[in-house]
Amino acid sequence: TPAPTQPPTPAPTQPPTPVPTQLPTPAPTPSGPQTASHDATLGAPKCSHGLSCDSAGLLNGRGTSSGGVEPNQPNNLNSCTDGGSGTYHVDESIDRIIVTRVTGGDGDLTEGDEVTITATVWCWSDGSSSFIDFYYASDASNPDWNQIGPRQQCPGGGAQTITASYTLPPGSIQAVRANLMYGQNDAGVNNCVTGSYDDTDDLVISVKPNTASISASISEAAVRPGKHDDVQGAIEFSAKDAEADLLMNELKEMNTGGVKPAEGGDGSDGGKGKGKGKGKGKGKGKGGAGGSESTGTAALATDKYLCSKHEPLPATICADGSVADDTCSSQGQRCGKGGRKCWFTSGCPADDESSE
Repeated sequence: TPAPTQPPTPAPTQPPTPVPTQLPTPAPTPSGPQTASHDATLGAPKCSHGLSCDSAGLLNGRGTSSGGVEPNQPNNLNSCTDGGSGTYHVDESIDRIIVTRVTGGDGDLTEGDEVTITATVWCWSDGSSSFIDFYYASDASNPDWNQIGPRQQCPGGGAQTITASYTLPPGSIQAVRANLMYGQNDAGVNNCVTGSYDDTDDLVISVKPNTASISASISEAAVRPGKHDDVQGAIEFSAKDAEADLLMNELKEMNTGGVKPAEGGDGSDGGKGKGKGKGKGKGKGKGGAGGSESTGTAALATDKYLCSKHEPLPATICADGSVADDTCSSQGQRCGKGGRKCWFTSGCPADDESSE
């Protein structure tokens, strides 16, 4: 009897190999606020990537000023020389700069972010003679400085906080600059200011790239508007412009003079040092021309005056002013709209007008 045929044993069925589960890529951890350290190669404080950059105490003081020698001075990318005159926290100095994102958040500073520069500064006297400019550069290794908005006047004397905002352009290592000055000065080579009481400080920031396209108009926020946008505006404000130009010339003279009148003095002997005489004009420099007596005192034959909202320098009054007349006969007398009043000084050289 033949043996029965055995069916083949089936091979065991193998279960399919499961596809491995892919874990999501974690988002990069934000670096948080950054405190700068001095970069010897660039010559200024520098921050790594972070949501803000703070110079902390690295800018405190100005140049070699008395009592406030600035660490690693001059702390700017172009080796601008800070003014060495005056005394720490009496005269002008930039003490701290911070860069933060306007909208806050916790991500690192990125191209296209709108940021605010906050400068902590010391303004002399009541602040009316201290001014600041802000700049940015997209490449700290080869800076091409762009001014941010108009020049600003200190809002008061002593410690003040002044801000300016702009949009971060493309560039991985960028820089911001503050120029603080006594009077007013035109920024010279490399956008430095060079007055005896002036301070130029930079802060270098690390910026992450933006994968999205950045608008070509990114620098528009840093362009100064013109004085007038239409002809009617130019006509209406021509008198104010003339007064502003006169004030600008006076402030430039203050900046280049190198000496301030003695604070609280009467200006009668042009006291050595600095400060504003209250109600008596200004003396500037040792042995300089003195101010006339206070409100209500009649002017002498050699006195001259200017009608202005702001107090001019004695030299400016002598050069451009007039002798006492019906418009101005005493110090402080009102002589026009907008708060304009009579400013006198004595000791002007006699000329045809004053000898009549």
